[in-house]
Amino acid sequence: MSFSDAADFAKFYEAHAHKVRGLLFRLVGESALSDLTQESFMKAWEHRGKFRAESEASTWLYRIAYNSAVDHLRKAGRREDFSPEQVEESLEKNLSHRELVDLALGTLDVDMRAVVVLFYLEDQSLKEIARALEIPEGTVKSRLSLARQKMSDLLAKKGVSL
Repeated sequence: MSFSDAADFAKFYEAHAHKVRGLLFRLVGESALSDLTQESFMKAWEHRGKFRAESEASTWLYRIAYNSAVDHLRKAGRREDFSPEQVEESLEKNLSHRELVDLALGTLDVDMRAVVVLFYLEDQSLKEIARALEIPEGTVKSRLSLARQKMSDLLAKKGVSL
């Protein structure tokens, strides 16, 4: 990937903005979504010369977005997760399966959530996720397994099977 000018970068943005927004939404929620999306692409533009083409440009961009989300959560001194009480209360209401899955996803820590989102919602391979998050492929597998179990347990407790 080489962005020789702003027009090339605009095409890159158009191709990837919706996926970056989706990842960020599931990691930090809606409150900082626009700012973090913009920040992720600004960092990509600023550091475009550092892209080594060892992976897809989207994988590199996911790593930038993930780092932005983690930094945001750390600076905010909180995680935009749902508390167990909020999950319990929301599950008691008549929610769709999609909403239930989103709530269960929100109970995961940001590292597990990122792996789940990239694997199931962004269709990234284990290898691509490992590259994007700069973790071993085995760690990706174990996080996926733990996340599936946690989400499944929570949903099963409420009578929802996946």
